[in-house]
Amino acid sequence: MSIRLAGVAFAALAVAADLGACSASTGPAASVGSTSADAGVEAGPSTLPNGCPVNSGYPGDDMCLPAPAAAEGFQLRYGEPGEYTDPTVAAPFVLDPGGEINDCYYLMTSNTTDQYVGGFDFQMRPGSHHIIMNVNPTVQQPEGFATCGANDLTPGLLYSSQTPVYDLRTDPAPENQGLAVKVPANSQAVINFHVINTTSKPILREAWLNYFYTDASEVKGIRGNVFLLGGLGFQITPGTSQTYQYSCSPDRPTRILSLAAHMHAHSSRLSMWKVIDGAATQIYESYSWQNPAGFSFDSVHNNPTWDRTTQTPGATSGQIVLQPTDALQWECAVDNTSDVTLTFRNEVYTGEMCVVGGTMVPADDPMNPYDFTCTLN
Repeated sequence: MSIRLAGVAFAALAVAADLGACSASTGPAASVGSTSADAGVEAGPSTLPNGCPVNSGYPGDDMCLPAPAAAEGFQLRYGEPGEYTDPTVAAPFVLDPGGEINDCYYLMTSNTTDQYVGGFDFQMRPGSHHIIMNVNPTVQQPEGFATCGANDLTPGLLYSSQTPVYDLRTDPAPENQGLAVKVPANSQAVINFHVINTTSKPILREAWLNYFYTDASEVKGIRGNVFLLGGLGFQITPGTSQTYQYSCSPDRPTRILSLAAHMHAHSSRLSMWKVIDGAATQIYESYSWQNPAGFSFDSVHNNPTWDRTTQTPGATSGQIVLQPTDALQWECAVDNTSDVTLTFRNEVYTGEMCVVGGTMVPADDPMNPYDFTCTLN
């Protein structure tokens, strides 16, 4: 068993309301003209036989994941072979100091037959804010960078993360054994990647995403997404300090597997409650927009208790099951100290969000897929 859970799968976000900013950049341009020399790469960058870089000149070489054996799974990589030794190949993936980009990268999965994926392992270079992986029902874009579609910007079939490391190759909870998703053969995958460079040197936008097969005979349920959007109609004027509250109910009985906050630079807290039979019980609180806490809710994980005084994130422990008559409530504390009106958008310093993400499984019919989603102004 390998568990290295540094975060809970999640997502974020440019939804249809912000499709025009699919490839958003603030600060210096997206560094198409950058070269390895510009980044101060030392002589001799190379690639190991397993595909991992040596001395690329950018932080995060140690984050590389070798691909699984073909019989065990497949890898999706946001990056290009040869980018470590050829500045021209590397240029589209380099982000200059102060830059921010949210874009979509298309490629094909390598599974030649329909497969169930039960485990996964994601790692990203420094600067990652969120990464969302989805599958299009048909081939809609050539491989490489292209304009994001609406389906490409929301949590999808191949999971999501907003932490640099998310390893769930084996789920430790006995009630979660056999949970998986079905990936059609030779699917077109899309990776929506949001990266911010807050350093004084160029960084490389790169991620390695490994998926591990589960035999169909072992599958007992289909994982789905929790994706609750609050603040779609935000018009937060400068100097405004307010707490925004939201509530959504699932359409079907739903067992929550994990939850995580997603907010931007002007939010200081996101709290959640479960409301069962009219009684509200707080279940989660997080304070950092850059490193939002993610927690699992099962029979194994013992989550820490939150503390606002010390800004320690936390959550309750144990399973959470919601009926359609129940609800999940959440709120964000937002203080707009900027000189611009904050709207719902990807840019973290000029936009704001109050979003809950996570994973779930239907509690009524686990093999019948379902996502717990809603959108509120």
